[in-house]
Amino acid sequence: MKRTTTWIGAALILLLACAAGSCKKSEVETATLKVILSVGVTGTPAAGEYTMNVGEERSYAYSLETGYKTLTVLLDGKAVAASGSFTVSGDHVLQAFSEGNQMYTLSVTLEDGVTGTPASGNTYHTQGTTVPYSYAPASGYVDLKVKLDGVDAAASGTVAMTKDRVIFVTVEKLFNILGQWRMEEAYNDGSDFDVVATFSGTAAKGTVSDSQGGSGDYVVSGGEINFTLKFPDVTYEYAGDFTDDNTMSGTCKRYRSSDSVVIGEWTATRVTSASNASVGGGRKG
Repeated sequence: MKRTTTWIGAALILLLACAAGSCKKSEVETATLKVILSVGVTGTPAAGEYTMNVGEERSYAYSLETGYKTLTVLLDGKAVAASGSFTVSGDHVLQAFSEGNQMYTLSVTLEDGVTGTPASGNTYHTQGTTVPYSYAPASGYVDLKVKLDGVDAAASGTVAMTKDRVIFVTVEKLFNILGQWRMEEAYNDGSDFDVVATFSGTAAKGTVSDSQGGSGDYVVSGGEINFTLKFPDVTYEYAGDFTDDNTMSGTCKRYRSSDSVVIGEWTATRVTSASNASVGGGRKG
């Protein structure tokens, strides 16, 4: 009776453990098989992308259509037989092409704020094909940069598909600095200031003044900010960037001369109501 009770208890423990999830089957690892076929080639699998289980055996078979010459089949860039099989060990690329019709990949990545064509993603083109491209910043974005195979390129042009090519396009969001910002500054000598700074001009440059009487100029490039506030006997310089549309921060320094520089940090939040426009702290001038 004791042995029976023990076996029943063990079975219950195992059942409860499985119910809690400890007996779940391990997740199956998957991979992507990308198949690229040129004109003049027929067979299976067809062109496209397939999700497969790692360890799975995959067969393939290709032949030439009438009128085409020299079939070449590549698995991950290495020549293989026209038909056969392989074990999926990770992501793979299977290519089959007729003579003079090798296919190359155009890989395009566009950051948010970029408009134009081709869109983000991979497209496949016969060797020697010329692919036009053209990009521009969307409204609210500036400083478009196009990289073709890692090298700076024009905003529009053509790509000769003599090999796999990569287009990468970036932009900077155009942040609006105009208006009032509550600034809090803290310096490594223990001093701190709390003021309201007012920026006037354009999104790129203009003048700035603060609630204690300092004034100067500002420049904004993309998300980076540089500005100066000058008082009769002391100068403040600020460098930083936007965190989002309503916050920015960075480093600052104040000096009366080049041998009396004090380093600090600053943060600013956009003034949206009277409650966050109140200020305190020491005198800056």
